[in-house]
Amino acid sequence: MTPAASGGLARDRSAPAFLFPGQLSETVGIGRDFIEADPEARSLLERTSARCGRDLRRILLEGPEEALHENLAAQAGVYLVSTLAARALVLRRVLPKATAGYSLGNYAAMVAAGAVSYEDALEVLIAVWRETERLSIRGRMGAVVGARRELVEQVCAQLRTDGLLVWIGNVNAATQFVLTGQGPAVEAALEALTPRALNVLPLSMSWPIHSELMLPVARAIAPVVEGCRSIRDPQIPYYGPDGRAVTTGARVREILATEFCWPTLWNVTFEHMIADGHRMFLEVGPGEMLTKMARWIDRSVTCRPAGTLAAQGGLTDIIQT
Repeated sequence: MTPAASGGLARDRSAPAFLFPGQLSETVGIGRDFIEADPEARSLLERTSARCGRDLRRILLEGPEEALHENLAAQAGVYLVSTLAARALVLRRVLPKATAGYSLGNYAAMVAAGAVSYEDALEVLIAVWRETERLSIRGRMGAVVGARRELVEQVCAQLRTDGLLVWIGNVNAATQFVLTGQGPAVEAALEALTPRALNVLPLSMSWPIHSELMLPVARAIAPVVEGCRSIRDPQIPYYGPDGRAVTTGARVREILATEFCWPTLWNVTFEHMIADGHRMFLEVGPGEMLTKMARWIDRSVTCRPAGTLAAQGGLTDIIQT
C-alpha cells in the first residue's frame, strides 16, 4: 500500500509532507526493524534483491560497508528502506500531504505520490546503474560549506574554461553545495575553495551524478523509461528536483529519465513547499540528513526523522493518528 493509494483517509492541514533522502544516507543495519517486523517488508526485500542480483538482506543488515556503498546496493537499499518507512507510516494512518526527494530520493517520493509503481521506478534505477557502468562513466563529488554561491559558480566556470568539467550538482542551502564532475576537476575546485569556505569535503561517490556527463546514460535508458506503464499524474503534490510541484505524468516521466543529469535545488524545493503552506515534514528513510538541512534553510518549520520504527513511535507529540 502506497501513501497515495490510501486516499480514503482524511488529510487535514496539519498532515506532514514526506521527504526522502538520497545516497550516502545508508549505514549498515538500515531497514532491520521493518524487515524483522513485517512479512510484506521481507517480501519486498526479496523481490528487490532478486531484481538487482544482490543479496540485499545480507548487505543491508550485515555489510560490510564497502559492499553497502557500492552504487547499486546503496541506491536500491536506500530506495527500499525509504519505501518501507513510508509504508509503515501509512499503516499508522500517517499520510503525506505532499512528497519530495533529495536526488535518489525522487524515486521513493514519486512512488509515495502515486505517480509510478515501485517496480517501474526500480527498473529505472537499475537501468541507470547498468548503463553508467557499461559506458564507464566515472567522476567525483564533493561538499562545500560556508561559501557564497557566486564564488562557487565562479570557481567552477573558470575550471570549465580550462577544460576541467565541474558543476554545482546540489544546492542544499544558501551556502551549502555539492560539486560534481570529472575527478581532477572536483579536486581542483575543492582545493581552490578550501581557503574561502568554512569546510570542503570529498564525498565517496564514483559517478558524476547531477552533471552533463550523465547525459549518455539518459539517452541509453530512454527505452526503459518509455516502457514504464504505471506512470501517471501524481495523486498528491510531488515537488521535483527543480523545486516546482509536478502535476502531470509527462513531467514524472521526464524526471525519471533525466533527473540524474541536472542539479538538485533542494533549498528551492523546501522553500517552495513552505510557501505552499507545508509546515510539518518527516524524513522518511535512513538517517537525518534532510532534518539537518531543514534547520539550515528555515528554522520556523518542523522536520523530524521517521526512518525507523522507533523514530515513528516517537512522533505522537506532533502527529494525530
